[in-house]
Amino acid sequence: MIRPQLRPWSASFLALVVLAALARRAEADSIAADKLSETPLVAGSGPEGAYLRELHAHIHRRWADNFLRLAADKLPATNPLNDATKVAEVDVIIAADGQLISAKITRPSGFAGFDDAIVEVLHDGVPYPSPPPAVRSDDDKLHAHWLFARDQRRCSGLSLTQAYDPVEVALPKLLRTGRRAEALARVAMARGAGLHADPMFTLLAQDWNKAAIHEPWATVRLAKWLAAHGDEEGVRWLRNAVRRPDLAGDAGAALVAVKSPLCPLVKGWFDTDNWSDHKTAAIALATSTDPACAPGLIKLLGNAKAHPDARAAAATALGSIDDPAAKKALAEAAKDAPPAVRGAAMLAQIRPGAGRAKVIAMETLLRDPSPDLRAAAAAGVVRAGGDTNLDDLYVLFKDNDPRPALAALHELERLPSDEATKLIARLARRPQPAVQHAAAELLIRRAARDYFSSLRPYLEAKNDPELRVMALVAADEAMLAAAGADPAMGLGAYRARLARGERDQAADWFIAHGKALTPADQSNAMIEWIMSAEVPPAPSASASKTTAVKTPAAKTPR
Repeated sequence: MIRPQLRPWSASFLALVVLAALARRAEADSIAADKLSETPLVAGSGPEGAYLRELHAHIHRRWADNFLRLAADKLPATNPLNDATKVAEVDVIIAADGQLISAKITRPSGFAGFDDAIVEVLHDGVPYPSPPPAVRSDDDKLHAHWLFARDQRRCSGLSLTQAYDPVEVALPKLLRTGRRAEALARVAMARGAGLHADPMFTLLAQDWNKAAIHEPWATVRLAKWLAAHGDEEGVRWLRNAVRRPDLAGDAGAALVAVKSPLCPLVKGWFDTDNWSDHKTAAIALATSTDPACAPGLIKLLGNAKAHPDARAAAATALGSIDDPAAKKALAEAAKDAPPAVRGAAMLAQIRPGAGRAKVIAMETLLRDPSPDLRAAAAAGVVRAGGDTNLDDLYVLFKDNDPRPALAALHELERLPSDEATKLIARLARRPQPAVQHAAAELLIRRAARDYFSSLRPYLEAKNDPELRVMALVAADEAMLAAAGADPAMGLGAYRARLARGERDQAADWFIAHGKALTPADQSNAMIEWIMSAEVPPAPSASASKTTAVKTPAAKTPR
């Protein structure tokens, strides 16, 4: 219990005390408000509420328990300092270390002695409890608005205010200090003020992605993006992911894409007695082009005891290597091997744009009894002929096995032309779930907006749920808005917005619903945002025709 004592208050207050001592005290009842408990502080929860309660308690004993009590004890009830109608408001700024930067009366009480006493009490309170980062403004200081009253409110009228920097200045500072939730709230404020989501949401997504690489839900796509932007954490993650059979192919391709040596990581795996290691290494090396790994791949390809899938993976990897021994091994496997291995070896020998002769050679296998050879033939026609021979693939629409269409889609992904997109859209309508999914995913990934309508039939409730979510790119606004409110389809609606180029609406969806997502889905949403910005929309049919007219000779060499 603090004993009431006379502080060195302002000169005006001291003068009043002296005058009161000299004069006969007027007889009056005590102030009614002093008999009542202080009005409760409205503080709320979380860091803000905790700090408000601590700050109020710090000043309460100086204002209510000391100054107001002294005024009641030493001065008549008729004195202006005991006038229950006196109220003043102050803006207070406190530094991160608890020092008082300023205390400015913004609404005076009408009596200078009352206002001066408030300011002196506030200065007397230094140092203050250090405000935590969560309650500070962009200038790293705490800003508060404080009502001081002579009635029962006393000093309970306390609330935090915010001083905001422009969003492009504030976001980097907030993200550097780990205040991601506040950064997202700031983006929401900017959107509410009519600003576009880019580039501020991109800055938020970049920070989110950098943090996610250390989490269990990190993905190859995330690591590849980081690695491509010079982040060694992304490269390190990919090197570890190559060891996982389920990630080896994508992780290996990502390392090759960022020019990180791959063969030294896996070369030794071909020397183990574990055939699973051999297969994983071969899958990882699919696009390596490194001759140093050719001996291990050749040994695996020629091993008749190895599983055909492993030998096929070795053939695919050897196709990327410009090496005489690799070419010889592929030629031998293409003559006498199980269909899966033979088909992979034949396809591995075809270079992109190899020309009509290679197209014709592969077309002869489009009706082969083996689905593996038909798949190799379909992929070979696309690889050798580009988009000039796609009409030759009409047989795909008569094939009951999905493998040929899936192989063709894999090759079509490398062709950015409208003709290729048109075939992908047609394949999306095939009555084969695996083909439907692969084609729909490819249309979305290449932002082929002119062809999203081909997915509209899959919006019906009877269809596969995953396919329905992908088909949201073809939904009208009412359906897309309804899907965005459905937890089962919300992230699909977000992704559809991005594919349609509706980035502001996608950001608004995440601002409204992102907190309810799992951390893994939050991370997926952020990498989707980044990746969609880096993929230009697929060319439309009219754009392709216009280009062809203007530059008739600008064709890819066959």
